[in-house]
Amino acid sequence: MKLQILKCEKCNEYTLKEKCSKCDSKTINPKPAKYSETDRMSKYRNIARKAQ
Repeated sequence: MKLQILKCEKCNEYTLKEKCSKCDSKTINPKPAKYSETDRMSKYRNIARKAQ
């Protein structure tokens, strides 16, 4: 089992559990996606990011 640090969406606390122990909300992975120069979908992500 891999241990990865997770972040609570509501209270911004870090934990190793799937649910926050303070507010009992869902936790997410705070790390960005891996970058690759040969990524075929980067064009579409850049367009979507600029549209925001």
